[in-house]
Amino acid sequence: MAPVHLLFDFGEVISVAQPAGEVAALAALAGLPVAEFSRRYWAHRPGYDAGGTALSYWSGILGAAPGGVLLRRLVELDVASWLHLNPGTLRLLDTLHAAGTPVSLLSNAPYELARELDRHAGLAPFRHRLFSADLALVKPDLRCYTAAVARLGAEPGDVVFVDDRPANIEAAAALGLTGIVFTGTPACLAEVARAAITPSGRRTGRARPR
Repeated sequence: MAPVHLLFDFGEVISVAQPAGEVAALAALAGLPVAEFSRRYWAHRPGYDAGGTALSYWSGILGAAPGGVLLRRLVELDVASWLHLNPGTLRLLDTLHAAGTPVSLLSNAPYELARELDRHAGLAPFRHRLFSADLALVKPDLRCYTAAVARLGAEPGDVVFVDDRPANIEAAAALGLTGIVFTGTPACLAEVARAAITPSGRRTGRARPR
């Protein structure tokens, strides 16, 4: 039987959620109340994640094009807000890497964040780092998973996909990957570890919420 290949999302799986203080700092820089800033941030995010420019993204949020200094600061703060990593996930990843389990990344991320993650020492052991901006596709588009499986050189049934969003898991399961909804709980981390070391226990094409 082929080895299991684990495919991880990044945001709120390997990283924790954006800290509230950093979101508030971004909102203040944008000159918007936090609630309105967050609504615009996520409303415009799919196009940015799919390879859109930072200028277009932040112009949509602000309602006007930001100057160069402001744009650079918004991008810097935005990228930094995603770089707080989850200690529990990191411990699990250390165990998986040490065991020789193939582990790769599939994340919705704009170019600026993707390039920062490419340079991140904590992600260096990953076999592949696949980002939506480079694919010009965002999860849960089924083509994201088709492209990822092809890059891994694996069969869908040999891939376990870990993501915090059920819609992304359901799309992966439709292609035949085993999906685990990430909750960060000890039970979820243990399930991911079991999926990596017990291939006979995999349930191909099933989304497995925890």
